[in-house]
Amino acid sequence: MTSATRTQPQLARHPAPAGRRASRGSPRLRRYRWIAVAGGAVIVVMTYFPIIFVASNSLKSGKGIFSSGVFSLFTEFDYQNYVTAWAGVSRQLSNTITVAALSILIGVTAAALGAYAFSQLRFRGKELLFLAYVALLLVPWTLTLIPLFLTIQKLHLFNSWWALVLPYAASAQPLLVLIFRGFFDQIPDELLESARIDGCSERQVLARIVVPLTRPVLLTGAILVTINVWGDYLWPTIVIQDPAKTTISAGVEQFVGSFGLNLSTGGAVFAAFVIATFPMFVLVGFTMRYFVSGLTEGAMKL
Repeated sequence: MTSATRTQPQLARHPAPAGRRASRGSPRLRRYRWIAVAGGAVIVVMTYFPIIFVASNSLKSGKGIFSSGVFSLFTEFDYQNYVTAWAGVSRQLSNTITVAALSILIGVTAAALGAYAFSQLRFRGKELLFLAYVALLLVPWTLTLIPLFLTIQKLHLFNSWWALVLPYAASAQPLLVLIFRGFFDQIPDELLESARIDGCSERQVLARIVVPLTRPVLLTGAILVTINVWGDYLWPTIVIQDPAKTTISAGVEQFVGSFGLNLSTGGAVFAAFVIATFPMFVLVGFTMRYFVSGLTEGAMKL
């Protein structure tokens, strides 16, 4: 009786792992796993094929594109296309970097100050004002084009970089303040109170404690502003008339339009697309870890 009672619990414990192993390797789960892998492979191909397609055609001559077809990959390596494209869009690329840097400096700084005020300061109607501020995210960008254009004209900023920098910095405020405040709310109050007791002003608390602790989310804001500046085509074509002052999206369009119907320069057109997108691939590739961590940590208390 004693040996039977001792072995019975052991026998009862063994079937559960065997059952789990059987269910884990069941034909239904294996079928679902292959469906997931196949679906992921299709998404990867659909994502990266346009990139490979553009890179391949950027190395072909115009005659090679029409003789071998646009879908034949890497049949030529004509690097002269990049020389031609660089001469056509290098100025606009430099303009975009300058505009993005100024927009980041103004936009991220203003958003950090606003988020710190909503997070740490106490004033009447703070939550209502914050909701009204964040509600600006619901306003489509295209609805603000006409009043924004009239404002730029009234300020005599038309056809200048400030006509790009100030709207880009302002349009980023609702989203950045929303993300930054969620991050600032996670900073322990004891840490900030100890700095205030030591005699630090609110400006010193923000500069010496909050900013060093929130570098990932500040970098996330900088990346979001850069992506907005880099990919915008409509606004630069509205407020910038001088081709030498425009940004890369409008610059590529002007470069393509300068060839007209000259189909022999098709490779240079694709090379301009590669030059325009390559900096963003580098930026996102090297900062994706900080970008994801900043968004995740900033959204924990939203």
